[in-house]
Order: sequence, then C-alpha cells, then structure tokens
Amino acid sequence: MQLRVEVAAHIVLGFACCRALGAHLPCQEPSEAALEAVLSRHQAPGSFLAPPEEEWPERAPKLCPANASQTSPRLQDRSASPWSYRVNEDPRRFPRRLLEAYCLCEGCLTGRREDRAVRSEPFLQEVLVLQNSGRCKAGRYVYQPHRLPLARFCVCTFP
Repeated sequence: MQLRVEVAAHIVLGFACCRALGAHLPCQEPSEAALEAVLSRHQAPGSFLAPPEEEWPERAPKLCPANASQTSPRLQDRSASPWSYRVNEDPRRFPRRLLEAYCLCEGCLTGRREDRAVRSEPFLQEVLVLQNSGRCKAGRYVYQPHRLPLARFCVCTFP
C-alpha cells in the first residue's frame, strides 16, 4: 500500500514539476483556412489552379500509346509528347496534394510510331507552396513560402 502511495505521489509531483517548468503540449497543425489565407497573400490570384478532386487521375500509371489520339478532347492525349498526371503528396506541405505531369513516352509520336531521335521531357514550372518549417509558435507549426518545381506537361525536345 505504501509503495502505491509513493508511486502516485511521484507521478503527481512529476506532472506538477513539468507544468511549473513550462512544459508545453505538442505543436498542432494550423487550419486549412489559415494556410490558404497565408498562401493567397504570397501568390497572384489563379496562379495555381488544381482541378476538382473527382477529376484527379487514377492510381495506375499510363503507358506510351501507339500513336497520338486525334479524337480525344484532352490536349495531353493529342500531343506528340503525351503525358498523364500523378498525385504528388507531402504531408509537411500545403497544399498537401498537387497534380504533377509525367511523360508517357521516351521519344515523341510522329505519324504512327514513337521517334526516339527526339525526347519527351517534362516542362517544369515553379509553384508556390507552404512548407512546414518544423518550428512551433503559439502552439502551431510555422509554414514558410517555398517555390517547388512541378512538371506541368510534356514537350518534344532535341537531345
């Protein structure tokens, strides 16, 4: 019985000491609305528009088609350098999910075949995001503006 009282006393005393010494609760994530407000102050309106989530790509990667589609309404299918999109996720960034293009072919589609004398390469554009700095201020993580190169589409280039 005395041992239980001593253990309980140590636990209570330990909590009291920690509180007295300014121990703090773990840092929390800011709200989505707060992060959106910070991001909107740093970028031009409409500078990065992601499509609605229901239009995001399927998880399975696509392969290089035999030839460019002439009937698809989507530019990425009609291009000589076709591309698709994948979701780029980072839990320490806002927005946490971005669409990133990837090229479907090594070469470019000319006529009815893939020509590897030319290269299919991603076109990169810097996108402004907020990156978690790991610092805590007023009980919330601090996010800093960061420019992230992001593949937007693919183009044909000469090596």
